[in-house]
Amino acid sequence: MISKIRFTLTEHLKNNKNTYLFLFLAFVTGVSAGAFTVNGLSPIQRSELTNYFQGFLELFENQKVDSNEILKISLIDNLRLVALLWALGVTIIGIPLIYIFIGVRGFITGFTSGFIIELMGVKGVIFTLFSIVPKEVIIIPCVIALGVNGINFSLNIIRSRSAKRMSKENLKTGFLAYCLATALVSCFIFGGILVESYITPICIRIITLKVF
Repeated sequence: MISKIRFTLTEHLKNNKNTYLFLFLAFVTGVSAGAFTVNGLSPIQRSELTNYFQGFLELFENQKVDSNEILKISLIDNLRLVALLWALGVTIIGIPLIYIFIGVRGFITGFTSGFIIELMGVKGVIFTLFSIVPKEVIIIPCVIALGVNGINFSLNIIRSRSAKRMSKENLKTGFLAYCLATALVSCFIFGGILVESYITPICIRIITLKVF
């Protein structure tokens, strides 16, 4: 069973390596753009973000954070993310939008990390490594995988319309496989949500008390 799963995964990566590469490049481009945007912030914007971030750190230092509330918020946010990528996959115009979405996701990650590192230097690097990276290491590959899944299904729809040879039954089977793949990847995203809700707050509290 494990060997079959490994073979299926290997074949999937082999057959879609170019799509994975381009989506990864879109994410990296977004990260770079986000990091460089930090340098363009006005003094007022920088001051507002600094006050917000310092308030965030004080919250972890002085109050008990409700991990269940974080779980609820993160679940809603990530369900919206999965639903959006799923919806883009079932539309013909969704392919370029998926690339844009992945790029925007990278921009958010790059801007957040870049601002914290610029604000706190080495301490910011430590904070980023323990507060942002753990969940992103899980969620970002899943987001890219959802993007690949959506692009492939959109291409199948385009091919079926141009060739007019794909039966409704085959299209229905492909749609079912598309939904199942989305559900499977969502299970891994849930793992990232758990990390963000129950592990990341502990890491932030430890870093806040020991480092800052």
